[in-house]
Amino acid sequence: MIRTTRPPVRVGIVGLGRAGLEMHFKELAQYTDLFKIIAVCDPIKERRDLAVERLPECRTYRRYEDLLADPDVELVDIATRSDEHAAHVMQALKTSKWVNVERPFCCDHDEAMVLRAASIKAGNRLLVRHNYRYEPAFLQVREVIESGVLGEIYDIKIRRGAYERRDDWQTVKRCGGGTALAWGTAFLDQALELLRTPPVKVWSDFKRVASVGDAEDYMRIILRNLAGLTVDLEVSGGRIGAMPQFIVTGVKGSFTLYPDATEGTLRYLDPKQKLARRRSSVRTPPLGSFGTAETLRWLETQIPVNPKADSGMILIWEHVFSAIRENKAYPVPLDTAIETMRILTLVKKESPFA
Repeated sequence: MIRTTRPPVRVGIVGLGRAGLEMHFKELAQYTDLFKIIAVCDPIKERRDLAVERLPECRTYRRYEDLLADPDVELVDIATRSDEHAAHVMQALKTSKWVNVERPFCCDHDEAMVLRAASIKAGNRLLVRHNYRYEPAFLQVREVIESGVLGEIYDIKIRRGAYERRDDWQTVKRCGGGTALAWGTAFLDQALELLRTPPVKVWSDFKRVASVGDAEDYMRIILRNLAGLTVDLEVSGGRIGAMPQFIVTGVKGSFTLYPDATEGTLRYLDPKQKLARRRSSVRTPPLGSFGTAETLRWLETQIPVNPKADSGMILIWEHVFSAIRENKAYPVPLDTAIETMRILTLVKKESPFA
């Protein structure tokens, strides 16, 4: 955790639902040296009362405009419904306050570009909460890739989801519902980070499998960059059996990690084995063979999930503090968040759920 002599950032949380009250509120309670929740805003009185029960000294507002008018609020933390994010971000940026917004920070690429312009005008004070960059499993995958033990990486599979017969607003398109916006932005951000360079080819598929409503609960996107690396992302609300969360394959090995696992499986060619030089031949091979026989020595080991990531995804708050109090670069550039919206908007237009 950051050690600082600087005063805590004064926060006003907008939206006291699953994200605002159950995630942001609880997470900030672990960072009392860095942040102080001084106000909350929600149209539902019972939600405001719950916040006061947990933090008696915080101010409560029913109207968003009243929280924005509070001169003591430095950071507006937006955790409202997805279809409200763009408007709420725009209003907050006009007050010159800092803005931290839950993903998705808007619902399409056009809105993203409007918010980009507004953020620049406001002094680049818009921070998008792509906290899955600090998911321990993702950090471990990056560490294995960067170690070079797998050789050149040519295929990465990301699989997320569970069987959920959802019927809340996240199943309704006009509310900003659907897997693409609810979870797609988080895991597409991971996919683009692993891809490293912009995709030159994109394939997609969307379905509604288990949820009700009119929005998709299944999303699959395959990205390919100029170097030939493919990242195959699937987020499913209809997942029945267990599947690896990550499968990373390189020319010298693979790394497989299951959801909630404390370790992943690394299988790779023994670097001490000297491989004979080989040449292709047009001659007819011996019966039952596929060319010259060869015995490869494969090593297998279990890799613990990154112990340095014990704080998990709440680490994003430390970067929010550093951006505000120490003028450090935020690790999720706004243009990167916009790229996720560009791709999602592009592929959704070709789907039945546009």
